[in-house]
Amino acid sequence: MTKTQETRTIRHLLGWAIITLKNSNIEFPNSNAETLLSHTLSCDRIELYRDPEKILGTVDIRKYNRLIAQRVKHVPLQYILGHTEFMSLDFVVDERVLIPRHETELLVETALEKIKNEAFSKKNFTLVDIGTGSGAIAISLARNLQDIQVYASDISRDALDVAEMNAGNLMVEQKVNLLLGDLFDAFDGKLEKGSIDCIVSNPPYVKEAELFCLQPEIRDHEPRTALVAGEEGLFYLNRLVDGAPEWLRPDGFLLLEIGETQAESVTKRMEKGGHYINIQIVQDMQKKDRIVSAKRR
Repeated sequence: MTKTQETRTIRHLLGWAIITLKNSNIEFPNSNAETLLSHTLSCDRIELYRDPEKILGTVDIRKYNRLIAQRVKHVPLQYILGHTEFMSLDFVVDERVLIPRHETELLVETALEKIKNEAFSKKNFTLVDIGTGSGAIAISLARNLQDIQVYASDISRDALDVAEMNAGNLMVEQKVNLLLGDLFDAFDGKLEKGSIDCIVSNPPYVKEAELFCLQPEIRDHEPRTALVAGEEGLFYLNRLVDGAPEWLRPDGFLLLEIGETQAESVTKRMEKGGHYINIQIVQDMQKKDRIVSAKRR
């Protein structure tokens, strides 16, 4: 093998990419380099090590160089790949939507537990997901529950386009109704007030001042409108707490994902209004407050 050929091998390209990513302060440079090369070659990561001396063609090398250049700029890996896993399902994601987090799986799991524990006998259970983004929450719930109609809203038409694609890919387009609008405004004329069985939401909850402390992948590339919620990060959470009682049926649920310091503020607002009972806080794997749930009185 000549020197020129050696620089075109899987082994050499991986080594170069790992060093390049590491020098750019990219977390987990090894797995990033492997994932992007396996994406380039349309193979599993393990395949890269079965023949590390394989010489790659010019087209593949150029494509890999472009992907590494994007990652060096801290473009999120999920955006580069064009998809991510959530609740063991594959979702299309791009710059139009927030990347679904593993923490948000806790919101879905909590909703599933509460709905199944209630042993609802009624058909056409009605669930609302406000600020659906990629549709990850709404679609995951639709896939896991029978006799359910999900109404998923977002203020962004672009985000709803992504959610529509995901609903189609995951074969729940008959169960997930996508609506454009700001919070509860999206449901005016579509749903009857006081009839919704469950409202879930992962709203923006980052404080204005915290945005600049976030990783560049988040700060510089994910949609700001899906992240920031005023000085205290409570702008949307407060509106959801105040507006939900009008739409929920008696004993209907409200479940909200929150920032780790916001549980006290949210629960106090729920208590103050007098519309909620059974207010509970659920912690994530890191023992941080992550979900607030309550029943409509």
